Amino acid sequence: MASLDQATEMAKGFLKQRLKDQIRNQVSSQVANHFASFWYVYAIILAIFIFFYVIAAAISSTQTLAATAFLSEKFLPPQIYVPDIEKTMTDDFGERIHPVTGIQSFHSGIDLGIPIGTPVSSSTDGIVKTVNYPKTTDSETAQSTGIYVAIQAKDEDMEGIVTKYLHLSDAYVIPGQAVLKGQIIGLSGNTGRSTGPHLHYEMIPDGTEAIDPTPFIAIISQVVDVAADSAFEAMEDVDWSNVTGFGYQTDTQLYISNMYMESAAPAFKEQGTVFTRILNGGGLVGSGGGNGGGGTSGPGPVINVPTEFGTLSNPFFLKWAQYAMDSEVRTGIKASVTLAQMALESAWGRVDICNNVFGIKADRRWTGPSCSANTSEQSGGASYHTTAKFRSYSSYAESFDDHANFLIVNQRYTTARSKSNPFEWANELQKAGYATDWQYANKLKSIMMQHNLTSLDRDRGIDQATGERWRDVSINIVPVVSNPPIIAPPTPINTPEAVENMSDKVVVMFGIQQAYGNYARHVYRSKPDPKKVEVVSYSNMIDPYTKKPIINLVNYNNVLNLYSGETEAPSIYIKDVPDAISVTLESDLAGDLHVTNVEYIKGQY
Repeated sequence: MASLDQATEMAKGFLKQRLKDQIRNQVSSQVANHFASFWYVYAIILAIFIFFYVIAAAISSTQTLAATAFLSEKFLPPQIYVPDIEKTMTDDFGERIHPVTGIQSFHSGIDLGIPIGTPVSSSTDGIVKTVNYPKTTDSETAQSTGIYVAIQAKDEDMEGIVTKYLHLSDAYVIPGQAVLKGQIIGLSGNTGRSTGPHLHYEMIPDGTEAIDPTPFIAIISQVVDVAADSAFEAMEDVDWSNVTGFGYQTDTQLYISNMYMESAAPAFKEQGTVFTRILNGGGLVGSGGGNGGGGTSGPGPVINVPTEFGTLSNPFFLKWAQYAMDSEVRTGIKASVTLAQMALESAWGRVDICNNVFGIKADRRWTGPSCSANTSEQSGGASYHTTAKFRSYSSYAESFDDHANFLIVNQRYTTARSKSNPFEWANELQKAGYATDWQYANKLKSIMMQHNLTSLDRDRGIDQATGERWRDVSINIVPVVSNPPIIAPPTPINTPEAVENMSDKVVVMFGIQQAYGNYARHVYRSKPDPKKVEVVSYSNMIDPYTKKPIINLVNYNNVLNLYSGETEAPSIYIKDVPDAISVTLESDLAGDLHVTNVEYIKGQY
């Protein structure tokens, strides 16, 4: 069986690789800017490592745990409702006397003693492999796990790790569905062979045996605990209109929608957007913006995103996704690339130059109207400001159409148009000189990956040759050093000022959701009087194993053969406001981790 030592070595391996990646990125940046200095770069990376270690040591009961812990924004604890995961552990990983059988056996996970109905979250971004609802006809061994969910991590750093969540009372996901770290995937319970309400949590690296998950969640859960305390308080100040009138409805539920520890957090937007998602699959059915004026959110556009890849949540992309998808059908320009360029060039719709949201300049070949504007360019890795003429349009839609035509008629984009992989598209756009920003391709790809834009493409983000998701392809371009008119050269990273300005903080974003709808139902139709309208009545379908009404499609399909006549699948929805609360944590050298800022959305939702 795997040991704590194995878990520790895996954690150290992940950390080493992450540090290597950061060193490589920093070194290449410095060479390009004539500021290369290994020792300065090493000192900066060491400072980042020390920051994480200080956080771990500050909140860990022992230096040993701090030294072996894996601390990353990519791996979160399975729940945030009951603080201090270590104190909730009722059974450790490893050899034990089984509490039911009384026989010594190996416990392949940890047990967390949390109340029935506690929201359970996915620890990683990933794909749901299994959703199991036991049947009364199953063997005792098959029933022992109770209701459970298994999720395979999709981040390469996670080495194909599968996390399992056993003994649930219900699941909010179905097999094949994409989930995000922090997303609520079900509710804890006491199903299966269990001596009391708890969550059994497992961690299994790809192709190996289970390892102890404690080093991976113990420290990060305590970081999250500090932020969650403030988030639960802030949730009381969010003006939420409870959904009523349905057979199934929950209270508002808090979850982690994003975490920024290794990456910089974007500016918090005080006004949020309400999204409605299908519980079984995650597909988006509608959205509306909180109006800040006390009224309810109105209906918004509906984008049909394949449910196996998750949902689209950013309002900017919701507005333009269908246009980009239709444009791809007409022109072959990938929707994911178009949307990423539009977001980057227009600062997410906040900046446009005469309705030009793709930054296309008016050169000598352009015969239409134009306008002049200040712009930022790069040369030799440094930025400078200049004035340029841009194409002018009567609307965003006209800019959209001209962008596609621009890429088609210009021969320099022929290689880009020949690519099927959207990430190669981004690389070729930069190589062809679409923008002077030497990080242009990486910025486009980051937007595509962060917002799952490739699922909007005609191929749904799938390489038809392999059946796998398209993978990023790195671009290796070092900017040519020249002598541009630099007005304010950037501060070299090896100066004391640059080191002092590095922010030692963690930002945790929380979303709020509420599930509601109707259980699976048995339908009864009658017409006692031929002259009158047909009478339709319903009764909830009951799972004979749990003795509860059914909200999950897997559960529904399990019991269909037990019911004759007409039935109706569960219609459960999730009212969701992602990134509703932002909590900033900072650590000082005295070893204290504390909240320094809390923000939340305004308006009624």
